[in-house]
Amino acid sequence: MSTLIRGIILGLSITAPIGPTNIEVIRRGTKDGWQAAIKFCLGALIILVLYLILVTFGFAFLTESAVFNTLLTFIGVLVLAYLSYNSLRDFFTAAEIDLGEPASGNQHFIQGVVLTISNPAILLLWTGIMGADMATGQASVSQGFLLSFGILIGVTLFFSLLIPMVHFGRTFLRQRYLKYVSLIAGIVLLFFCIKFLYDLIEQIF
Repeated sequence: MSTLIRGIILGLSITAPIGPTNIEVIRRGTKDGWQAAIKFCLGALIILVLYLILVTFGFAFLTESAVFNTLLTFIGVLVLAYLSYNSLRDFFTAAEIDLGEPASGNQHFIQGVVLTISNPAILLLWTGIMGADMATGQASVSQGFLLSFGILIGVTLFFSLLIPMVHFGRTFLRQRYLKYVSLIAGIVLLFFCIKFLYDLIEQIF
């Protein structure tokens, strides 16, 4: 199997499981439309590109720093707590979801950047994948870039399928049911927030 194809398969398989990023894409696509979801995904992809470049050039040692990991985890707890609060607030306070509401400003892009960069699991995941591949392969920078490019294609392909599904799927939902998307998203994000908080406490003590 070629390095590029392997990267695409890795990108698809890594992005598919439910996590904070996918939950936010679904919530924003449902509430604010496809433009908001795309802006959020672009923010996440920017950080993925940065991480993949750093790992390819051998900056994986950052993940071995306890202070670095603790700081990222702390930021992740704050970000997930904020996003969870917003989702649950939408459920308990909004009378209905405005399907015609346009995406406002660049907040979706910025929050995509912040959520991705504050999730230490993503950096650790890329480090493990790239490190294992380059250790068992020819360990060349060109192969590392090819694998990274394949992963980005896989991630982009998954988001390209997810966003239209969310956007067109919301037209078949009644208004009162759309609020439950925010409720489910808030609960899942709160779960990840608690998980990050538990990891943070373990790292400190």
